Amino acid sequence: MELAWCILWIPFLIAGTIFFCLLSRPRLAGWLSTGGMFTCFILVVSLLFQIQKNAAVNGWVLESSIRWIILSDVTIEFGLLVNRLSLLMLLIVTGVSSLIFLYSTSYMKDEPGYARYFASLSLFAFSMLGIVLANNLIQIFIFWELVGVSSYLLISFWFEKDSAATAGKKAFLTTRAGDVGMLIGILFLFGMLSRQGLGTFNFLLLQTNLPQAAIPAGVMTALGILLFLGVAGKSAQMPLHVWLPDAMEGPTPVSALIHAATMVAAGVFLLARLQFFFVMSPDAMHVIAWTGGITAFLAGSIAIVQNDIKKILAYSTLSQLGYMVMALGLDNSGAGMFHLTTHAFFKALLFLGAGSLIHAMHTQDIWVMSERKNIFSRMPVTSLTFLAATMALMGIPFTSGFFSKEEILMAAHGGPAPLFWLAMITVFFTAFYMGRLTTALFLKPRPVGEDHHPVHESGWIVLIPLVILAIFSLGGGYLPLREFLGVHEALAESGSFVKWLALGCSLSGFLLAFLIYSVGFAKEFTASSLFRIPKLVLERKYFFDDFYDWLIRDVQENIAKGLDWFERIVIVEWCVNGTARLTRGVGDILRKLQTGAVQFYALVFTIGVTALLYTLILVRHP
Repeated sequence: MELAWCILWIPFLIAGTIFFCLLSRPRLAGWLSTGGMFTCFILVVSLLFQIQKNAAVNGWVLESSIRWIILSDVTIEFGLLVNRLSLLMLLIVTGVSSLIFLYSTSYMKDEPGYARYFASLSLFAFSMLGIVLANNLIQIFIFWELVGVSSYLLISFWFEKDSAATAGKKAFLTTRAGDVGMLIGILFLFGMLSRQGLGTFNFLLLQTNLPQAAIPAGVMTALGILLFLGVAGKSAQMPLHVWLPDAMEGPTPVSALIHAATMVAAGVFLLARLQFFFVMSPDAMHVIAWTGGITAFLAGSIAIVQNDIKKILAYSTLSQLGYMVMALGLDNSGAGMFHLTTHAFFKALLFLGAGSLIHAMHTQDIWVMSERKNIFSRMPVTSLTFLAATMALMGIPFTSGFFSKEEILMAAHGGPAPLFWLAMITVFFTAFYMGRLTTALFLKPRPVGEDHHPVHESGWIVLIPLVILAIFSLGGGYLPLREFLGVHEALAESGSFVKWLALGCSLSGFLLAFLIYSVGFAKEFTASSLFRIPKLVLERKYFFDDFYDWLIRDVQENIAKGLDWFERIVIVEWCVNGTARLTRGVGDILRKLQTGAVQFYALVFTIGVTALLYTLILVRHP
């Protein structure tokens, strides 16, 4: 377990070193951070072989912890838990992050905050590794919040831009809304178990103690939904999904890091880590499955009308996360984690490829990009790798996305029929918006004339991560992930139906997008009265942002004004100042009785004694 401790703390030490010592030496900071991430990846591979070698004796589960906080009869540990699930996530986080770090050394080289950027990246990696390795709920929540802080630093990296600063705050506050529910759920669960003498935060002990606990079904459902709120925030599930598209204001490598294998995957990982808990509440599982399915559908449909290349990929991420959450809600954690793994490859590649295109053309608008000539011939590596990732996202046969998406669709086919068809419509949406994007970039006819600003291929530091990710995007489905995750092959009868139906949806979606956007039907298509209202709804993102703006502007502001009046007038003016004025008034009256004349004091004393005697006489002889 020494390797696991090293994997956790290396990024933290590098982040501290850069923050305190290397801000004035940006190039050294960048290479130190990148080298540290590659070192972590090598250590993870070593740890995998070490555990695999000893699996026959010690099994695939290793735990190491120290006592951290002792409060009366409550002991909180700081420890690490390594099993198949955490090993897979370690490989994804360190492997994909290493490539993104390398890509960033070239992509961000001209930025003034270069060293600060890499310090924030290392802090983010430390936080994410802490989530993956944590062995208890309190520790995972601490790293959960650290991920939120470090993602805020990265999203608002260009904080001098109002849009970037606002996006960072939006991400931070939206995820906090879910985290409050998660914290309440953690403490509520511990309290329920403690009443029966089974209280613990440790995952392995929870897995043992929960079946022994007599917790009512309704309470289990409430606990499951509370914990799922944290997942909905981090993994951007409806209705807490609104922060993710705005997070595109950060640098493109940050978008790849957050949207591919790290932050948004944290919620899916937590669902898989606590699968033993969620399956005890069928109602909570239904809520999780439907939330994932609806998120996939809504995000996929919104992506159809986006014109910013990064926004299209952001809504694509939302949609694919919905698939993963739906699979876990259908009690198929293997399929969800399988898709999380392949999605990390092709979505990181799509974002990094988009960054290469943006860097070459200085725009994020796909229709402005469509006016540039010879993109494919002048940027062959970027173009080919981008197309490879597109095929994997669409689930074209023999790509990595084909195998993992098939498992999720099979899980949906075994669940409620409406949920299955919702997932299948999302397959069509995915192919349509990627067909639209691909047509705009590579297949749309270019205007005649000379291109005054010809595009150019990126440098080798940018291209190496693209090529490596392209290899895994195409061939990742052939890795022994099924055996590692315990994913079973689909049954031939129903599996064949689902496979051909999904392929038909993908091909028809791509072909329809190509026909509409390559031969000039786009304006007529979108201007048609039949599509005017749906187009408005999609462009306004189903009015989620409008609803939240109204909620904050008209509801929360008015409540705040009412509470402000209550505090100033009732609490401060009447209660605090009023009590002070009353005390002072009574004191002024009593002060006038202090005349200094002995005769007056004797008179008052006599009157008081006489009144007391008469009172006693009347009480005793009424």
